[in-house]
Amino acid sequence: MNSTIPLLEDLELYSDLISSLGTHDSNRRLTPIECSDLIIRLKNETQEEWKQISKRLSLGKKTKISTLDTLNDDSQVQKFRNLQKLSRKNAYMLGFVSDKGKIPFSLGVFVSSLPNKEDHNVILKTSFEKGLRKADIEKIVSLKKKSPHIPIEEIIEQVIKAKPVIDEYYLIGITMEKSLEEKIENISKQKSQNIKDVILDLFEKRFTDNQITSVSIKNNTMFISMNQNNFEKIENDRNLNKKSITAFFNDILREVL
Repeated sequence: MNSTIPLLEDLELYSDLISSLGTHDSNRRLTPIECSDLIIRLKNETQEEWKQISKRLSLGKKTKISTLDTLNDDSQVQKFRNLQKLSRKNAYMLGFVSDKGKIPFSLGVFVSSLPNKEDHNVILKTSFEKGLRKADIEKIVSLKKKSPHIPIEEIIEQVIKAKPVIDEYYLIGITMEKSLEEKIENISKQKSQNIKDVILDLFEKRFTDNQITSVSIKNNTMFISMNQNNFEKIENDRNLNKKSITAFFNDILREVL
């Protein structure tokens, strides 16, 4: 989504940002980390204070007439700002409340309070693999802050009684469009083939050199795994096409179906 056009003049992209914030819609165009990127870009381009950015984005809205003239509370916009502390390895795993199967945005913010990016990766990956509860993650983060010398793997094992399995792959969570999901399900039934294998076969029509390592499905969310080199290639391709991560992969599936 890189562009030389100021964000406020890029009406389509700015509209995507506005419509992805402050809503419970399950069909948001952008993921939390993409919203974070654009909020930082908006701040840099306008040079406005955070409270002004919050007001511009209708975050921290006023509920009383007596306070309408004051600047918006910026606590919500600061949460998006804090997501910048996370590495990209698992940042696309974060979703909003309506994004079933993804790691909640609020937990990503909480994890970002730790200084080590690799600790973030271990916690988020384990949360996805083991289905950690909010209380588990809060305890893990709290214990790590109290005992920074203890490896995060040991702390997680202590909390959930199971050692996390960590790999070097990047994970991206995508909400598939309903029409694409139905087409893929039909192919799966016709070929008596697992849905995950159907999706992998479809991606092979678009990507070379096994760029997509694996695919898993959780609720209506598709999780795509790849190594760092392929992740960076795909990110570059996506940015050149000025597409959100969700639109990028949904468009690919639409093209190859």
